[in-house]
Amino acid sequence: MPDTHKLLFENQFVRVIESRVPVGGHEPKHSHPHCVTVCLADVDVEINTFPDGRTVRTHRSAGTASWSEATVHEVTNIGNTSSHNIRIELKC
Repeated sequence: MPDTHKLLFENQFVRVIESRVPVGGHEPKHSHPHCVTVCLADVDVEINTFPDGRTVRTHRSAGTASWSEATVHEVTNIGNTSSHNIRIELKC
């Protein structure tokens, strides 16, 4: 997703990605390993996970961090503000 994601750092242990998704923007189905996400802007998103087909709407607040298990999902920015996140993916 080169238009919304930028690789900031990578080594044998972690990959650090900055993501910015505009209002109404959509990240198509993708996967990532266990990771910590740091939210840099308030945002409302809808997350669809696979293969269970579960849909969750959630609000993420600027300045918070959250843990995510390895996942396959798609994300849509359903709020009124662009998202801005830093994701630290673990490789080990």
